[in-house]
Amino acid sequence: MAELQEVQITEEKPLLPGQTPEAAKTHSVETPYGSVTFTVYGTPKPKRPAILTYHDVGLNYKSCFQPLFQFEDMQEIIQNFVRVHVDAPGMEEGAPVFPLGYQYPSLDQLADMIPCVLQY
Repeated sequence: MAELQEVQITEEKPLLPGQTPEAAKTHSVETPYGSVTFTVYGTPKPKRPAILTYHDVGLNYKSCFQPLFQFEDMQEIIQNFVRVHVDAPGMEEGAPVFPLGYQYPSLDQLADMIPCVLQY
């Protein structure tokens, strides 16, 4: 019987837990319903769609999506797309407390903020 030989398999681009290949750029844009903050990872590529995320109630983009995008199997996917993570008003890290009497935007108004982010 032939002897088994050990073969070394290495990844072309080794993935390290918690490593992010590109720097995040945080922006803020004024909309008709107030200021909205969003974070962009990667550089837009012609004719390539972007991944846009909008977190769940009571969360921000990091608490909602960071585990997904740090998952090892996602690394190959996200390296090919720019990612835009939108934080609802007041949900970004370090956000100040809303002033007394502040009227929070409705769900429709929150959705109407997205084109302003995309336009920016």
